[in-house]
Amino acid sequence: MDDVMVCKLQLNHIGPRGHGFDKDNRQLPCSQVRFGAVWEGTSENQAMSENAIFGHWTPCAEFVATIMNQAVLDRLVPGKKYYVTFTEAPD
Repeated sequence: MDDVMVCKLQLNHIGPRGHGFDKDNRQLPCSQVRFGAVWEGTSENQAMSENAIFGHWTPCAEFVATIMNQAVLDRLVPGKKYYVTFTEAPD
C-alpha cells in the first residue's frame, strides 16, 4: 500500500448536526464539518504558492463529516487549511 494521496483543504463550515450516542448509550451533540479544496487563481505570482499547486492537482474537492468528538472539534478552526491524507485501508 504505497499509494498515498494528500489534499490540502480549507475548513469552510462547522455547524450543529443533531445528536449521536456514545458507547454507554448517552446522547451527545454532533457537529457537521465541511471542507473544500484550496485555490489561488492562475496568475504567475500565485503559480508558485503551495495552495496554487494543490489547487492545480485537486481543483475541486469536498469533504463533509459529522463529528461527535468535542476534543476534535475544538481543534478545528473555520478558514484554516488542513492536509488530508488518503491511504488504502484493509476491509
